[in-house]
Amino acid sequence: MGLEAASSRPMETLVFMDLEATGLPFSQPKVTELCLVAVHRHALEGPPAAPPAGGSSQVPQPPRVADKLCVCVAPGKACSSAASHLTGLNTAMLTAHRRRGFDSGLVDLVQAFLQRQPPPVCLVAHNGDRFDFPLLQAELSWARRDALRGVFCVDSIAALRALDRSGPSRESSQRKSYSLGNVYSRLYGQAPPDTHTAEGDVLALVSICQARPQPLLHWIDTHARPFSSVKPMYEAGAGTDQGAACDTETKTERQKVRAATKLATSGDTSPAGRKRRPRSEAPSRSGSIPATSCLNTFHLLATLVPLVVLTLAVALYWVPWSF
Repeated sequence: MGLEAASSRPMETLVFMDLEATGLPFSQPKVTELCLVAVHRHALEGPPAAPPAGGSSQVPQPPRVADKLCVCVAPGKACSSAASHLTGLNTAMLTAHRRRGFDSGLVDLVQAFLQRQPPPVCLVAHNGDRFDFPLLQAELSWARRDALRGVFCVDSIAALRALDRSGPSRESSQRKSYSLGNVYSRLYGQAPPDTHTAEGDVLALVSICQARPQPLLHWIDTHARPFSSVKPMYEAGAGTDQGAACDTETKTERQKVRAATKLATSGDTSPAGRKRRPRSEAPSRSGSIPATSCLNTFHLLATLVPLVVLTLAVALYWVPWSF
């Protein structure tokens, strides 16, 4: 089944998602962890479990019928200390556990996961418009563009703000924090568990959406936009780690040195050998003298000249002068 969907139809499947990354958007981050939890709208259309005004409510159980995909990813660049402290992940750990990067295999895996869901499919992420969606689009562009054609997306922060403004009490959203932890705490009177892990944040978001499912689903149906309209956070190739680039440059220089050394010590002065050499490495007109001989002569002179100068100085000091 393909991912074709018509925007006029209600969203059939909500795929709650969260990404952990190496840093903030200005650092051109890379994904370190990805979690997708696919839930059919029927799982949210049951009796609402809204908490009483000014109080708290028991956290609802997550939908029993749900598909999950959680993957750790080797980012290929260093994690910032702040990101490592929050997520508990770092590049050395992911490399030691032999995690693979965000490659075409992972793109195929994500696409196969979404293809199993009844369309239309809508990705739901908290602060998705500013972070998760642009970062996912940037990672997808490395391997295959338009990989999620037919998929829709919506930012849950925009949805919750709109519901507060349009609700019966018309709550003000100007000074209210809409961070995932604060929204969860307002609803359930406690901090969400396992924050800043991709799966923990996704399950917290599911619990938040279970509090007001009917108005939330209606808002998603009318405001979901194609994921293809999301612009990548940065262009493919721009997020390459500077350290990795320096390592590549150093490696290239070492290869050039090894090639030049091999050429100098080969002693191949035949026409075929000269033809194989790049023009920039061709021997001079005095090519009959091997390069190693020139190097040895230079080192010998560099050693003898100081000795000769020292000897002359001593001789001139001890020889009597007569005028």
